[in-house]
Amino acid sequence: MSGIMALADIGQSLPAIGVPALARRPTAAVLGEIRPLPACDDITRQWSDLARRALEPNPCLDPGFLLPAAQHLVAFRDTALLLLWQAGNEQEKQKLVGLVPLRHRRRMFGAATHEGFTDRRLLNGTPLIDRDQAAVALSALLRQQREAGTSRLDLTLGPIDPAGPFATTLARIAAGQGVDVDWLDGSGLRPDLATPSRLAASREALEARGRLSLREPRALPALRDAVEILLAQEASGADARSGRATLQDTREAAFLRSMSRHLGRQKLCRVALLMLDEQPIAAALTIGRGACCWLYLAVEDEALTALTPLSLLLAMMRGAAPARQILLPGGLPLFGAQRDGFAALRLTAGTPRSPADIAARMGRRIGQSLFRPRPAARGG
Repeated sequence: MSGIMALADIGQSLPAIGVPALARRPTAAVLGEIRPLPACDDITRQWSDLARRALEPNPCLDPGFLLPAAQHLVAFRDTALLLLWQAGNEQEKQKLVGLVPLRHRRRMFGAATHEGFTDRRLLNGTPLIDRDQAAVALSALLRQQREAGTSRLDLTLGPIDPAGPFATTLARIAAGQGVDVDWLDGSGLRPDLATPSRLAASREALEARGRLSLREPRALPALRDAVEILLAQEASGADARSGRATLQDTREAAFLRSMSRHLGRQKLCRVALLMLDEQPIAAALTIGRGACCWLYLAVEDEALTALTPLSLLLAMMRGAAPARQILLPGGLPLFGAQRDGFAALRLTAGTPRSPADIAARMGRRIGQSLFRPRPAARGG
């Protein structure tokens, strides 16, 4: 295990970060380990436990999402996880208190490096941090990354909610360690949903053709059937004609099926169907639970686009669970007041090295690359 310690007194020196449990329990040293994502299937239990007690829940970093992504998607092939382990004692085993996705970069002249990982499917990039050990875990994260960068820290994470508990807690700890926190411009546009009057007119026109109903299957077999309905409906529309339908990419389709099945077992994935009699005319797949969920994929019957069946479906989903917000890619809320979306967060510290230092480091890396053993060939 390669890592860096975060000493016990770090958490006690920051009483104002809003984590009262730190004052009640002693904080043990935290070690950082970087492990390739495909090699993390043996820590699924500890990983799932951390996801449940995270400072800011994130279904996109749940093992039910990332492990299928590593299995099926090329973009996740070089992904690694920074695992933050809190040392245990004779009675207790070590505890996973943090998890951060990184991208493994192989370089021709130099040792491999790691940087923040982003992907369009990763709607939320907020790392998983134990809410009861947030101070020591985040301190260990900053120190580990600074050590990996030879005393200079430059790490970009995202997309992250600037007003969320992770960002606010990290900002306080970073200030105490002399780390600068900068927010990069977020992206994403909230679509214009049909107005209430237009929704009422569309509903009236559709009900004149048959009985409208909202279905959200809970049982796993029914959830799998709903996923297939969604995929088939997407493959019959404009996305298929432009070659962008999920079913036209075997890896993407395999990931979606596996991800929805794994998250569905934990009630973290739902598919809503708008039915006209027994015919589906719109479908939406969301991930997450609690106060908000993410809209991962949504489609509607192209022949009924003028009657806005997708907008009607989303409005009915909102009506069925008024306290539940639906978030779009970019973190923008689908309903309610407009607010800023998610953005990338950049952490920097230290001063750039002199030209002599840079030249010496390049020489060491060239020497390492010349004598580094070649990785074993992979089948497939």
